[in-house]
Amino acid sequence: MRKIIICLLHSLFLLGSVLNIQAQKPSVGELLNKVTNFYQKTNQYHIDMTFTMYRGITGDKLTESYTGTMEKNDEYTKNSTLETLVYRFPQAQLIVDKNQKKMIYNKLDTHAIQNAPIDLSSYMKYYDKSQILEEGNQWVCELIASQNVFSELPYGKVLLYVSKKDYRVTKQILFFSNLIPFRGKEASDIEQDYGRLHIDLLYDFNKKVEKKELAYFITKTVNNKIQLQKDFASYQLVDQTEYNK
Repeated sequence: MRKIIICLLHSLFLLGSVLNIQAQKPSVGELLNKVTNFYQKTNQYHIDMTFTMYRGITGDKLTESYTGTMEKNDEYTKNSTLETLVYRFPQAQLIVDKNQKKMIYNKLDTHAIQNAPIDLSSYMKYYDKSQILEEGNQWVCELIASQNVFSELPYGKVLLYVSKKDYRVTKQILFFSNLIPFRGKEASDIEQDYGRLHIDLLYDFNKKVEKKELAYFITKTVNNKIQLQKDFASYQLVDQTEYNK
């Protein structure tokens, strides 16, 4: 279950808000653009994330909870969830899987660099129903996919809670589009059911974010091939640029 969530979270992440409580309700497209701008134009932040998994589309049957972080320092970002870390450097991305002792290296094209770390506009083509709701000092963006694309999407419905003040996302609720495994009454029992994942985000703009360089992990040989630094000799390096040629 956690492995599924980690992989999905690398691609799916965050949305945005309006300037004050009296502001006119934005369209979904306007909201996504505002949120994207917030994360792109904020030079540094540290976010503590709390992931809470619930069984069922409704109800409060909690099945697991864990934490993660997201950090940014200019063009450097780091996402950490459980034992997986995703580093983004100018023109390159590195995924570090501590459990499997594996590092996956890939280059970022110009579009990816320009929109890092968050570009949400592309998700609109997957969710054909959407609306903006109002809840106190937050906008709630609801995205719903049609059932004929459920096999392509991990989440059939997404709720994003966005601060009206600065367009930061404060909470996400992700509804799984298909049945997923849960433990039954006995530890050995596996039961299939729908589930939803709550992600709460707490921001710290004053915390110093340590910026690592790609060279801390990887170096180049005389033949212009990449290899891991000696400190990571126990890891396997997967060079995705070789597969993408």
